[in-house]
Order: sequence, then structure tokens, then C-alpha cells
Amino acid sequence: MKREWIEEAVEIFYEDEEIAEEIDEKALLFMEEKLPAFAEKLPESLRESDFFEIINILRDKLIEGEINRVKNILEGKMGVVTVTFEYGSKGLEFAKELAKLSGYDVLYKEILIQTAKRLNLPTDKLEEFDDFNYLAAKLSLADFLQFSRKFLDFSILKGESEEEREVTFEEFKEMLVKVVMNMAFSNNVILVGHGACAILAEYPNTVHIKIEAPMDYRAKLCAEKLGISVEEATERIEQLDERELKFYKDIAGVDIRKIDLFHTKFNSAKLSPATAAKVAYELVKRIAND
Repeated sequence: MKREWIEEAVEIFYEDEEIAEEIDEKALLFMEEKLPAFAEKLPESLRESDFFEIINILRDKLIEGEINRVKNILEGKMGVVTVTFEYGSKGLEFAKELAKLSGYDVLYKEILIQTAKRLNLPTDKLEEFDDFNYLAAKLSLADFLQFSRKFLDFSILKGESEEEREVTFEEFKEMLVKVVMNMAFSNNVILVGHGACAILAEYPNTVHIKIEAPMDYRAKLCAEKLGISVEEATERIEQLDERELKFYKDIAGVDIRKIDLFHTKFNSAKLSPATAAKVAYELVKRIAND
């Protein structure tokens, strides 16, 4: 992290008239003291524009009177969980159970909705996403992400009648990173999928969890939900797994199959979402209090 970025950020806080109306000099001194250590914990690959977007988020929260939240963020008290799951492993159900225990907000389709909005793309199709009807769209989007790397075609998400818009992969990647970071700074959130575990890999007080299950378990559940044969379900899931693997490599250069990214994994064929959530909640509390 470049020192001049931090110095400029401190100047922004001191010179902003709206901030001056909300907080006293003691609070400003606290921020000046904590900002360098906070910046050091941010990913090394963070670009200058992304860093100052974070600073603007903190500025907005100060103006809104959320001084304690800003202090918590600067001290690394993030209150963020990422949940990554294999399709058909009840990962979204797990996230919702964990939200009941923690009081955190679950953000899943909202990640794509915000990314699309920032890219000036229609979001009506994204509103329909859930754990199972997401499969067809996710496969199609993954096709565009992986096999047409120069441009992304979002027409699958908006229907044939809508005006088409081409978005480069780099545009999509940059915007996705910004959206995930912004949501993390909301605090008390569970970010589900969409590369969040990799994007926030080095962020403080963030717990990364993965939900997995054997293929036969996943295929049976998928077949029941979609009204297809187990064989067809298995084929679709294998396609999705392969493309998901490539997606994470393109977004963050990581292998989503490895344990390195996660604090823990749960096998949903052995543990129900509710039981796994109770175990995970104890982990979240311990890490948040470290």
C-alpha cells in the first residue's frame, strides 16, 4: 500500500467540511492513527481507485453518523462471513440458517444485481435467482465468462428483446471486486458465492466457509428439484463445477477445491444446514472476538 495514498486519505478526512460537522478532533486523530494499520491488511493487489472507493465508503458512513461502525472497521472488526458452496449442497439454506443465529444479512443474488447496475445492465432477470433456478443462468453466464473471454454477453439475463450490451471480462471483474468490497464494509453480512471468499481472502475478521457434498447426493437433490433424471443432473453439475473452477481462477487465480481459502468446510450429506450453522456460528463468534 503506497504511503501517499494513506496520507491523502487522512487529508480527505481532515479537510471535509461535512465530516467536521459530525465528528470531533479526537475521533479524527483516532482515524489517523488506525488507518495505516488498516490499509496494511488490505489486499496487496488493491488498486488506487479501489482504495479511495473504500475511503469514500468510510467518509459516507461518518457523514451518516455511523462513527462506531467506522471505528470497528478500522480496528478490523469486520463481522463478515463468506459462504461458498457446490451446487446441490444446500449452501444457500446453510447461509440463511447462519443468518438467523448471527443476525447478519445474507447477500447472494444482490451481488450480481449491484454489479449489473454499476455496469448499466438490466437486472430484472437477476431478481428471479435462487439456489435452483440459478442453474441454467449460471451455466450460461459461466459459458460467456470462460469461453468468450474478450466479451461477456449478458443477454441471457435480460431476454432477447432487450438491447444488447457487451462488457469486457476486465470490466466485469473490476466491478465485481468493488461490489463485494462495498458489501463487506456494510458489516454484519454473509456474502454467498460470486468469488467473495477469494476477493476477501486477506480481509480481517472475515470467516470463510465452504459447503460440499458427494456427487450422488447433489445429483439426487438437483434431479428432484428440477424434475430431471439423476444422469442429466450429474452431467449439468459436472459442467457447472468445471466452469466454476475456471471462474475462480480467472477472478482471483485460486483453486476453489483447496482448503487454503477456507476456515472450515461442511459436508451437507452428513450435517443438516441448521446443525452446520450452529457449529459455524461458534466459530464466527470466536474469530470476531480475537
